[in-house]
Amino acid sequence: MTGPAGPVTGLDAVFRYARRADPADRFSEPAPVRRDGAASGTAETATAFPQAPGALNALLGGANGELEQSESAFQLRVQAPDGARGLPVVVFIPGGGFLSGTGNARWFTSPALVQAGQTVLVTVNYRIGALGHLGPRGDAHESQRPLRDLMEALHWVRDEIAALGGDPGNVTLAGDSAGAWYAYALAAEPRAAGLFRRLALISLPWEPPLTPEALGDRWALMSASLVDSGGLSEAPLDALLGAQTDLARAYAGRGMALMPATGGALTADLHDYAASAARLHVESLLLLSTSEEATAFLRPAPERAFPPEAVDGFLHARFEDPAAVAAWIDRKRPGASGKERMAEAMTLHQFRLAHLELAGAASGAGLEVHLGGFSVQSPLPGAGSPHCMPLPFLFGDRACWADAPMLEGLPPEVFEATASGLQEWLLGFVRDGRPRAAGEQVAPFAPEDPRRLEFDGDAPQVRVPGEAGLVARR
Repeated sequence: MTGPAGPVTGLDAVFRYARRADPADRFSEPAPVRRDGAASGTAETATAFPQAPGALNALLGGANGELEQSESAFQLRVQAPDGARGLPVVVFIPGGGFLSGTGNARWFTSPALVQAGQTVLVTVNYRIGALGHLGPRGDAHESQRPLRDLMEALHWVRDEIAALGGDPGNVTLAGDSAGAWYAYALAAEPRAAGLFRRLALISLPWEPPLTPEALGDRWALMSASLVDSGGLSEAPLDALLGAQTDLARAYAGRGMALMPATGGALTADLHDYAASAARLHVESLLLLSTSEEATAFLRPAPERAFPPEAVDGFLHARFEDPAAVAAWIDRKRPGASGKERMAEAMTLHQFRLAHLELAGAASGAGLEVHLGGFSVQSPLPGAGSPHCMPLPFLFGDRACWADAPMLEGLPPEVFEATASGLQEWLLGFVRDGRPRAAGEQVAPFAPEDPRRLEFDGDAPQVRVPGEAGLVARR
C-alpha cells in the first residue's frame, strides 16, 4: 500500500476527521467526519494546513513543506501492521512552534513502531498559526481552536480505530514540542477524559498560556497589517502567512508569536505543575528532554547577541540561585561562549528543570512517571543534542530524515543502537505503561531519589540528573 511517504507494509492511509462546520468561514468550528467503511486504501491525498517554512528547517530539513497546503486539512494518518487487531494505539501530535507542522510529513513513517513494535500509529493535523489562534474577535476562545481540532481527532480515534486494528481503550497520547504542549493541555482538560490512558511528552516546554491581553496585542498587530488585504477573515493566504512571519519576527526573543491564551478550561496555572498535575486524567506519564534543547533556537543568532551581562541577567531573573546555575554550566561546558552559556541556561529553565518539576508533581498526584534524557550529539557544529533530535530515533526510519542536517555524518551504528533503545523504552510504556531497557522493566521516577534514563549513544543508563537541586524561578 502507498501512504504519504511511499510504499509500506500494512495500512498507511490518510483519513478526514473533520470539516469546517461553515465552509465559507476559515475560522469555523470543526464538524465531525467519519469513515465510509473502507478499512484500507488511502482515503484522501495527504495535505497540510497552511504554513511558512519552519524555524527549525536548518536542523530538520523541509519535509513539512512538501505537501499541498489546504485550509481544510483536517486529516490524520493511520499506520497499522498487517493483520492488526486490538493493538495499542499511539496518537502523536507534531510540533512546530505553534506555527508549522503536519502529521502527514514523511518523518513520521515508522516501520519500527508499527510493524516491529505492533502498534497502530496515528499522526494528526490541526490548525496552526493565525488560522489556529486568531479570529474576528481576538479572544481566548478563538486562540484555543487547535485544542478543539485535536479533541475532534481523538473522538475519531475512539470511534474508528478498532476497525483499523487498534484498541480504543489502550491509547497513548504523545507529542513533541508544541505538540507536547497541546497533549499536556488535553490531559488536564476534563472533557478529554477517557479518550486516552497514558501521556508521552517529548521536549515539553515550560510555556504558560498567553494572557488575554498579550493575545490582544498580537491580534491587533496582525489585524493592522492585513487591513488592506481583507482582514484576518478574508486575506489571501500569502498575505496572511506574510503577516504571521512579520509577527514572529516582532516577538523574537519575547515569547511565542502565537499560542493559546487563558480562558475557560485552559487556566493560567497550566504550567504551574504543582497545581495542574493533580488534574491529569491519565494513569502514567513519560517525559523526554534533550541535553541542549535551546541550541535549536539560538544557533542562527550571532555571538555578539549574548554578552556576559545578558547571560547573567537571564540567570538572575530565571533561577533562585544564579551562582549555583552558573557554576553548573561552567562544570558542564568549561570555557563556553556567551551563546553556549545562554543555551544551557534556557535548556535548564524551559526543559530540564521543568521536567523534573512535572515528574515530581505528577508522581505526588499518584501517576506513575518515567523520566528520560537524550544526549546523542549532532555532528552539526554548535548543535549539541538539540530540540527535536530524538524524533528520527523514535520513529526510526532514517531514510525519511535523509535531508536532516542535524543527522549528517552521524555513524549508522550510533543511530541504530540509540533508536533501538529509545523505541524499546517507548513501546513498553505504550503497551502497558511499563517502559523497558535491555529487556528489563525500568523503575518509575521517585521524587525522593530522582533518576533519569539516559540515552547517549551507548546502552541506556539510569543516572541522577546533574541539575537536580537547582531551582527555576517561575
